Amino acid sequence: MAFQDFSHQFINGLSEIHRSLDLQETKEAVVRVASQVFGSKGSSLLLFDHTHDTMKLSQSFGLSEAYKIKGDVNPKKSMGETLLGDVVVIRDASTDPNLQYPQEALKEGIKSIVGIPVAVGNIMVGTLRLYFDSTKDISLDEMEYLKMMALHVGLALRKSFYFESIKNSTTNIHLMPAFKISESMLNLVKTATLSGNSRGCSLFLIKQSDGMLERVASFGLSESYMAKGTVYAAQSVGEVSTGKPVVISKVATDPRVQYREQALQENIKAIIGFPVMVGSKIVGVLRWYYDFEFEPDTDHMTWKEYLAINVGLAIEKNQLLIQLKTRQDWYADILFEMDAKPYNIS
Repeated sequence: MAFQDFSHQFINGLSEIHRSLDLQETKEAVVRVASQVFGSKGSSLLLFDHTHDTMKLSQSFGLSEAYKIKGDVNPKKSMGETLLGDVVVIRDASTDPNLQYPQEALKEGIKSIVGIPVAVGNIMVGTLRLYFDSTKDISLDEMEYLKMMALHVGLALRKSFYFESIKNSTTNIHLMPAFKISESMLNLVKTATLSGNSRGCSLFLIKQSDGMLERVASFGLSESYMAKGTVYAAQSVGEVSTGKPVVISKVATDPRVQYREQALQENIKAIIGFPVMVGSKIVGVLRWYYDFEFEPDTDHMTWKEYLAINVGLAIEKNQLLIQLKTRQDWYADILFEMDAKPYNIS
């Protein structure tokens, strides 16, 4: 393909990838566009699970069902692009030892594979892989385009991850009846965990009597870690005492971690905590736990802030629903407060 034609197709492909806020549509566009632009037999988007021990197939294009269900991918045993943080090329799938499923690749007619690591902000989230039915050599120009593709895939996934999580959490609040507050909170922390590519997430509420943080919802953490001991607002992380978000990039050396040994046993290497507000009052904290050290960027922190705001809104709505149950004519009260009268329709 002439360079001018390739460049035109590449630019049009990027437009398709960025076209939608919907996460599923974005992932479908990513694998379709990547395969078409680079002329591969097929492609797949593999994303880390919340423990980062394996990568799971999230979306594919041009691959058989048999190949898609071959199993989860171990990033330490398969190609290694996410560990290196750079493009990896398997020129000959029949002889290269860096394949986890070589027999399945040969049955699929795959001769070469290109793995392109994908990052969302400062977090490595997985890989985009291209599968070729002939031996593939990558030129220096193609390598640059592959890296550019990875950058745009990360940007497109980022906005879709963030939009999807805010949409889900907002919908969860609107659908929340008072008697299902625990289920709603579990949905919120699960959404926060998966969309934030973290190991786990917990919501604590502050007991006003003694300043203890009581865990009311959690996802992704072991029972032994959650039972590690009493957590006090004044001794742990510090988002309550400061009233501001707190980033602990290195759990192993940060004195603000109350239970450092237990955290390291849980393979927690970074913690980000946000105060949860109802009105102007801090009522709890929302904490993310990561199994890698990292420093979040501004967009990542802004997204977390709005999830914490939604948690506060969910708590506030629950309390309002309880209060409304004790009021007989709440509709009339609302109209009175708004200085309005109901319309008569005849």
